[in-house]
Amino acid sequence: MRKLRASLLFILVFGCSAVATGSNLDNQNPEQIESLEDSASAGNEKAQMKLAIMYLDGNGVSADISKALFYYRMAAEQNVAFAQYRLARIYLDGDHVKPDPNLGLEWLLSAARLGFVEAQLDLSRLYEQGDGIDQDLVESHKWLSIASSLTDMDLKSRQEELEAKMTFVELAHAVSLSRICILTGYEDC
Repeated sequence: MRKLRASLLFILVFGCSAVATGSNLDNQNPEQIESLEDSASAGNEKAQMKLAIMYLDGNGVSADISKALFYYRMAAEQNVAFAQYRLARIYLDGDHVKPDPNLGLEWLLSAARLGFVEAQLDLSRLYEQGDGIDQDLVESHKWLSIASSLTDMDLKSRQEELEAKMTFVELAHAVSLSRICILTGYEDC
């Protein structure tokens, strides 16, 4: 399910043309891989993402987590929010590497600051649950509010549940922080 979700997010981020124009990940020959690697080295984000997904899942190549992380990191360092999000999930979930909540949190914050709603929602859940990090309901509410402002998903019941756990002062502080974050274009998040 997680792989399907990641693939769907990739399609949403990079568009259907990436899938339609030679993205058959099951039939890669060495020349195509070399061409993708050359493009990735030259800074092509789509090539970096394609290689990362291929190496992570073993699609058309032997699965290689080191190479997958390398290509995800290349794209993430170019501020590709989806790559940052995928790195975060890899480090938080620990499916392919030893879990590293701190590194996962760093990449999740980077993607969230780029306006990536999934990262913002994951941050909210992570701060609410305190799973691997210190629980912080103010940060949880802040990121939930920011995500709510960017999506048409109905998050009202989740917001109400979170607010029920908070004091009035915590809630006021969270609302203030989310407004500042939005008004500064995510500079002060």
